[in-house]
Amino acid sequence: MKFSVIYEVDCAGGVPIRNFMPSQRRLFQQTEGDECAERPWLFGKCKHRKLVALLTRDQFDRFVDECGLVAEDYETAGSLGAPGFGFGWAPAMPFCADSEDAYVDAYVTPIPEPVWAGR
Repeated sequence: MKFSVIYEVDCAGGVPIRNFMPSQRRLFQQTEGDECAERPWLFGKCKHRKLVALLTRDQFDRFVDECGLVAEDYETAGSLGAPGFGFGWAPAMPFCADSEDAYVDAYVTPIPEPVWAGR
């Protein structure tokens, strides 16, 4: 199974954003930076990153653990442009991390591999 991940962080200007970046950063592509900050009302001047990746199960488990993410219990409208889905829409499960210094969330779409894969 693969996991299509869209990961987003907004943090206060005085907080190093690297504190919220995954250690497996090389697996992710950055799609937005500070110019796209969405929550200045929450932190005033803030730093912003949006990253996307297509992860294996082991990579996904490590990412969730290291970033302190937990699954949330609400329905989403899905993800637009999720890795592995092109410009299309995909259903997504929401995840978030509890932090006083940042807004951290992820939209995740599991991608089952066909039974015949690898044969």
